[in-house]
Amino acid sequence: MSNDPGVTAGRDVAPADYLLPPRLILPDATPDPELLASRVLRAVVPGFADGAAVFVLERLLSGDPAEPAVTGPAEPLVRRLAAGPAPAAAQDPFPSGEVIALPADSPLARCVREGDPVIFTDPGGAMRRRISRGARTALGRYAAFLAAPVIIRGTTAGFLVLARGHAAPAFRDIDRQAAADLAARVGVALGGSLALMRRRSVAEALVPPRPAVSHVAPGQLEIAGRCLPATGYDSGGDWYDIIPLPGDRTGLIVGDVMGHGPEAATVMTRLSAAAFTLADLDLPPAEVMRQLNRTAIALPQATLATCAYAVIDPGSRSCAIATAGHLPPVLAMPDGTTRIPDLAGGQSLGVTPASYGQAHIRLWPGTILALYTDGLVETRTRSFDQGIVGLRSALSGQRRDLDTTCEEIVTALGEGNEDDITVVLARVPGG
Repeated sequence: MSNDPGVTAGRDVAPADYLLPPRLILPDATPDPELLASRVLRAVVPGFADGAAVFVLERLLSGDPAEPAVTGPAEPLVRRLAAGPAPAAAQDPFPSGEVIALPADSPLARCVREGDPVIFTDPGGAMRRRISRGARTALGRYAAFLAAPVIIRGTTAGFLVLARGHAAPAFRDIDRQAAADLAARVGVALGGSLALMRRRSVAEALVPPRPAVSHVAPGQLEIAGRCLPATGYDSGGDWYDIIPLPGDRTGLIVGDVMGHGPEAATVMTRLSAAAFTLADLDLPPAEVMRQLNRTAIALPQATLATCAYAVIDPGSRSCAIATAGHLPPVLAMPDGTTRIPDLAGGQSLGVTPASYGQAHIRLWPGTILALYTDGLVETRTRSFDQGIVGLRSALSGQRRDLDTTCEEIVTALGEGNEDDITVVLARVPGG
């Protein structure tokens, strides 16, 4: 038994020369999913397996993250983030970034569908026909496989697959449990990585229309956003999320963890994951803030954050909103004027248990709702009051597309990007 405190108990009962993987602490503040996958491979090859790969559902990287989970006979489309060991040949038979449609009857598709680890000896004839000749040759080196689902927010987001050679012992239940534990930790880290990756990209989304459930056709809600770390940092404590909700509604979350850099980003990924989960349950904004505050208090590190959560209903042209220590939203009206709605201010997250108020705002057709963090409006030489005046001026009479408007607002008000900056704009259809 190793004396290393980071090694899983029970190593001494694993097959000889095939030890259970260490309890790897994965980084959860990097926007690079391939970096996470590579670190996982180094932990399991060699030692626990002779080969391994990490896959993620393609829709999470390039499609619609709100797409329903894979069910029934569907063929999951997955992308390989990394595979190992590194090939001796010049051409990698399992290149990172390759996208594969898994045959519906394959063990890997079953792992994705059922969300349980699967032990198997052959990936199946249909699977072999969909990979390259070099990959088929490389697979011949292995005789036993184990796939464990990577779960994010209760949904299978990908899988970790392990392989052992012909001279190695077959996978057993103890290996299945160890792989499931490792895949669970991969899911936590990958969820944060994907969230950071989304926030670093140009964030513009159109919530598609659904069949009308009332006499008012909801049309499309136009949304655009920016989230930038402070100058000199690769990551920060700001975040935002867009959550499709039942009844043609859309949830918008904007949050700000105090501080900069990896430390703030680590707290941010945990709070943003919790906020998304709570909002996805379709809880009222005030309840989301209350529960999120409990999460912030329970974090091991001292946490101070602000947050705003708005639920927009284009059909009824209304918005329910709650804030926790956050600056108030700005409304740009269709007549060219702007106003700041009167909201009940709630305490910041992470201080003490608290309840939060909730306001309902009328949104006329063409109204723009602007949510933002203090880094956009406040600098060392400008008070937040002055910055909000500047934001209102930039939004006044706005008729252009929101993506261009976001860019212009950040350029005009950023002033060197002293702090993390986030702004999200949502325009109600019509007007």
